[in-house]
Amino acid sequence: MWSAVKEAVPSASWAELTENGWGALMGWATGAENLRRHATSDAGRTVTGYIERAGEREPFVESLSAADREMIDDDIDTYLRDAGLPPRPRGYVWMIRVPDGYPSPQAFLADIDAAINRAADGAVDPKQLRPIFAQVLRGYYSKGN
Repeated sequence: MWSAVKEAVPSASWAELTENGWGALMGWATGAENLRRHATSDAGRTVTGYIERAGEREPFVESLSAADREMIDDDIDTYLRDAGLPPRPRGYVWMIRVPDGYPSPQAFLADIDAAINRAADGAVDPKQLRPIFAQVLRGYYSKGN
């Protein structure tokens, strides 16, 4: 399915998915007709965090490295594999179509997240979540939008 996804530029009509297994599973469950991708790079991206020493937190900001990117993509691939799905092609931002009636892509994603969490009823295993994601997203896209 990943290879059937068309490219598109980011816009208010498309909600950018999170760079984690949850976002990847959401993209898969959405289906190629409601999923788009856009080639991207990590140039200029940063990582923020903190180091704790002797009970004190020292914040840091550093460039997102190639090793950081590899870890992110490997974690996503592992999550997808655990759900019984193939890995996504790397080097893309993935976006799902925002149905009419939502004030923003963020509002749409928040609504979907809440619906999936309610339907999951505490399930966390990707293989258990896969059909839940599919059912929830099918409901959003079958409303004539």
